[in-house]
Amino acid sequence: MPQHSLWKREGSNLATSGLRWVTAAALIVYALTPRADAQDNLITGEKINGYTGVPFDTRNYAYDYLVDSSLAQDDQANKRFKTVQAAYDAAPAGTSEKPTVIGIKPDVYFVRGTQRTAGIAITKDYITLLGLTDDRRKVVLADDRGHLVGASDNGYMMTVNANGFTAMNLTLLNYTNADYAYPGDSTKDLKMRIPYDTQAVAISTRGDKQVFSHVAILGLHDTMFLTTTRSYFTNVYLEGNEDFMGGGAGTMNVWENSEVYFPTGSGILLSQGVVFINTVFKASHGFSFYKPFNSPAVLINCVVPVNTPQSPVSWLLQKAPPEQSFYSLTYHTKDAKGNPAVIYDSNVGPPTFHLSRELTDREAAAFNPWNLLRASPTGVVDDWDPAGVKEKYASLGNAVFRMASGENAPAATPAATLTAAPSGTPPIAPAARGTAGQRPNSEAASTMTVRTGGPAAKLSAVVFPARAQSDPIVWSTTAKEITLGRTVGTSVLVTAHNNTGHTEHAIVKATASNGFYITIPLDVEPAQMPSPKFNKAPVVEVVAEGRAKVSYGLTGTGEDVSRITWYLCDDAGCRTRRTVAVSRGDVPLKEFELGIGAVGKYVEAEVQAKLDRSYVGPTGSSITSGPVVAGNITSTTVSPNFRNFVDASNDTYVSGMWTVLGTWQSVTNDNLPYWKSPAGDDLVNGYGIRVGSQGASLLYQNDVPTGDMQVKVVITPEKMVSAGFGYQGFGSPGSSDDSASVQHADIYIKYDPRTKTGYSLRFWHPIESPPSCMFQLFQINNGKGSPISPQQELTGVFKPNTTFILSIVGSTFTAIAANSMDSDTLSLRGTITPNEFGGTGAYWSGTVSAGNSNVISKFEITYPHEQAAPQ
Repeated sequence: MPQHSLWKREGSNLATSGLRWVTAAALIVYALTPRADAQDNLITGEKINGYTGVPFDTRNYAYDYLVDSSLAQDDQANKRFKTVQAAYDAAPAGTSEKPTVIGIKPDVYFVRGTQRTAGIAITKDYITLLGLTDDRRKVVLADDRGHLVGASDNGYMMTVNANGFTAMNLTLLNYTNADYAYPGDSTKDLKMRIPYDTQAVAISTRGDKQVFSHVAILGLHDTMFLTTTRSYFTNVYLEGNEDFMGGGAGTMNVWENSEVYFPTGSGILLSQGVVFINTVFKASHGFSFYKPFNSPAVLINCVVPVNTPQSPVSWLLQKAPPEQSFYSLTYHTKDAKGNPAVIYDSNVGPPTFHLSRELTDREAAAFNPWNLLRASPTGVVDDWDPAGVKEKYASLGNAVFRMASGENAPAATPAATLTAAPSGTPPIAPAARGTAGQRPNSEAASTMTVRTGGPAAKLSAVVFPARAQSDPIVWSTTAKEITLGRTVGTSVLVTAHNNTGHTEHAIVKATASNGFYITIPLDVEPAQMPSPKFNKAPVVEVVAEGRAKVSYGLTGTGEDVSRITWYLCDDAGCRTRRTVAVSRGDVPLKEFELGIGAVGKYVEAEVQAKLDRSYVGPTGSSITSGPVVAGNITSTTVSPNFRNFVDASNDTYVSGMWTVLGTWQSVTNDNLPYWKSPAGDDLVNGYGIRVGSQGASLLYQNDVPTGDMQVKVVITPEKMVSAGFGYQGFGSPGSSDDSASVQHADIYIKYDPRTKTGYSLRFWHPIESPPSCMFQLFQINNGKGSPISPQQELTGVFKPNTTFILSIVGSTFTAIAANSMDSDTLSLRGTITPNEFGGTGAYWSGTVSAGNSNVISKFEITYPHEQAAPQ
């Protein structure tokens, strides 16, 4: 029997023997004619018959169970029910040959969830929800719960975790923050629950072999979580503004003859690993396909908005990497004016076009529903054909539509790792660094490295579909600094012969028989030199202006890239020591600025000898002959350089030193995990420290009795709201509540980290205003916060390179802020009871995944009335 079958007959509704069979595929391809415009928002009232301009009437389609809101009560004997939930509860799971079909008559059906449960959860295989209507807008499944608005999760209206699910000719709606006009009956119109943005999911999908035909999926933020292994969408209308699709590595989702619309004018789709065929994207102010680069999208004969500097259309909503092993793909895609589509790599910085490419006719032929969906991504062939196009495309064979790079070189050696030559053996170059394994169209790892005189790097390629694995792969390169061991095969050995004295860049191309290809970037390094030795042992001394300095000499030629680690010790033998600074970025930290925490301590410098092309040599160290005295400290201003900051966790409190609670990571302008400011701003000094765990703190302890005090902190948030409408800094709304699970931030002043007592500027993202944060001055007593006054300020100041200045002078506490992007500011003032604390710090209880954290690039502490260093 055919898969995904629905019954159709004249007259009676309930399916009985003798009825003729009509496959779902036949229904799905009912109208694959040129497109016409769909509705452009949730509140227009025109009649919608699919999205091809051809009527789609399923009123006479057969079903097994009926949902009819006009019934006085459920009629289980005749399989008729008032609610969708009741019909689903009564319906058994179907099979691929005979799905269980639940017919739904026109009306609005509320599927109300609880704080932590979805409105309706589909867990039975092969269930079909069929709207019995000539207009999918008349059969509506709806809920109005969103994150923190009726739900502590994302307010799922529907979840699907089953194989063979089908939805046809109906609307799936989460109207938490969007109105809905019901056609022909205004008494059934739905008004949004809140007039502001929050996560509110219409449907979340898991499982395999799911079909959506002539369906509208409506919401705003996180409208859909698409994680189905395989799914087919035809004549579907999807609406939202942020993170509202889904997909990813290991999935295959095909959207055909559909429409994706941004009702707020722009946004971020977050579509990954999705193939769009004859699909229109509408956004009046541009949009981005995804945030971090993961599984690229494919656009076949699609339409996107006209790209302008004011309304950019981009693949990434972040700064673009310089290259990837694979590309976002297009084929004959146009803009709304009929011209060839222009899609930037990123909406940040000058336009570039490195991350996408146009398919050839031969390559594009692989992107048909039969070839894409007849097997699972893992290779299990079951000839699933939801579009009913097997006869049309079977003759094309098993054409390659994805490739992934992999490598089986020796153990990876990150660039930052110092590799020592084996004792008693000639120097051997470190193993090549490789990609993160064989992952289909997943996020590219760092560029591989192969070294002259070292072992060859092994590159490999995996093709998709898996049934095409025998397809010959052709390897090629134009780089003169490498040699390929062969030109045909699933893998190739790459040997380096770079005699330039500096690292060169090379590209290796892997091409399938149909012309589909990926490129693999390599850094080709010159030969490794012998390890240097000390011809002058390290010597540490305290010099003028409160600095410690280490001097040493190395044998060999080349740039000194030794790694230097600084310690403060309690005794002359450094038996008890605390790490206080490290080298990063191959720049030896030969001088280290001492603070008041160094008084009474011995200073040790440990040097790992290395030249830029050598192995690591010996380690030498030196300790000052005596402890640091107060006279060595020339300033009480504290301003760490985050290039050299020790980001390892350390939960002890020592006066004049930093305590690191939770996870933090030193980052540079180039390895920020998310986007730069559209203004192109960099981190202060090129480095910052990024919070990496929820509830993390960065604290400075100062036990010297302190009067007036000022703290200047520069923070760059990663979170951008609605692709251009502003920044909020947090992954989700929060409040001023002290709970570690409630998202908020604190910048402390006149604070004692040991007792968790002092003052702070507290801020959070209120659910009512996505582009802004709420700021308020707080007093902290034993870790519990309370406002010092009712005064609050709602402002959009929290953007890249926001400078916060907190000061306490006498009993007056002020906090001001400005950013480098626009004119938004912050200004708060309050009256406090003075204390003698001199500590400070920062706290973050927000989420920290890519795009939700923040980076501190400056933290300057000043005491206007100079403190006396402890004796």
